[in-house]
Amino acid sequence: MFEFSKDGMIRLMSLLVALVFSVTPAIAEPHLTIDLDSGKVLSRQQAFDPWHPASLTKLMTAYVAFRAIDAGSVSLKSPVKISRNASRQQPSRIGYPAGTVLNLENALTLLVIKSANDIAVAVAESLSGSEGRFVQRMNLEARRLGMSGTRFANSHGLHDKRQVTTAHDLAVLIRALHLEYPQYAKLFAAPLVRAPQRTKDGKIVQRDYASYNLLLERFRGADGFKTGYVCASGYNFIGSATRSGRRIAAIVLGRFSQKVRVIDAARLISEGFQLPIDAGSPLEKLSPVGAVPAGARDMRQQICSREAREKRYEPAAGRAKIESPWLQERQKATKALQIVLGDATGPQSAESLLPTTIAHPKPRPEYKLIDGVAPARTASAPVPSFRPSFSVSQ
Repeated sequence: MFEFSKDGMIRLMSLLVALVFSVTPAIAEPHLTIDLDSGKVLSRQQAFDPWHPASLTKLMTAYVAFRAIDAGSVSLKSPVKISRNASRQQPSRIGYPAGTVLNLENALTLLVIKSANDIAVAVAESLSGSEGRFVQRMNLEARRLGMSGTRFANSHGLHDKRQVTTAHDLAVLIRALHLEYPQYAKLFAAPLVRAPQRTKDGKIVQRDYASYNLLLERFRGADGFKTGYVCASGYNFIGSATRSGRRIAAIVLGRFSQKVRVIDAARLISEGFQLPIDAGSPLEKLSPVGAVPAGARDMRQQICSREAREKRYEPAAGRAKIESPWLQERQKATKALQIVLGDATGPQSAESLLPTTIAHPKPRPEYKLIDGVAPARTASAPVPSFRPSFSVSQ
């Protein structure tokens, strides 16, 4: 039997600890939980680490469209035309042929629920004349809101190494959507969309598409937001729920499956609801803890290897079965949002709709508070007020 002195044992334990940390690097799993009304951050980890957003990009695409509607330049009935360029986008897509026209409301519905990349490009082109010009506006809106760690390179989220964001910045964006545009909440809360499709023999049939937001129908009070996935980003997710008038959202980035991301989000939101109403720190005062990586992590090898694909559970969105103490059995929606082609009678966007300069305040809007809480915007609620503006060019 071997015997060790106390000093020898301490040295041995130190050696083992050092060995473990040298061969097992920490895995980045950024997250942030926020009370959307108060803007208080309830929990966070690596919230300023750069990350590829994947289809979470479409939240900004929708936000820019909402801003255009708000400005009166277009309406929900304005035409969105599928160009040849849009029809060639990689999946996920709805697959309508070039020349198809639908109105902006139906386009935004497919953008959010189906996460259709072809629709994202069609919206960008229809509102601004080109996707590149629209992306300029996306970046300017990000700067105006204070999303200092975000850079967009396209409107859909298909992988581009230049396209990055952070959990912090995504919290800024979803809070803007929550406060400024509650009238569009149904788009982010709907678990199902029904859209016309043409079969091989030429018949028109209605097809249902389920949202990959698996929090919907499975978590009490679930009411939004969006998912995102490419090999480089891993499985990203923003989910929200409202209980007793309090709305909490969780942002989770870089998970290893759609199952893991929804369970993590459900746990974080549940833990948030257990905290006092005044818990947390203001989002605008958040700062990084420790060193921030220079670039976004690429998870391709961990996510898209054959071994990784075989191990994880990847069901179709409408048939997923997930066992977790944080989730309940699926309560299937009884009604889908219906897509209608055509019906595009609103004003057509002019190229000048989305200028490449924008008057804006210091980094972000300043929302007026009532008893310390920023109210959701309604027809009678005050529009967010801004500090003195200046012009910034791309």
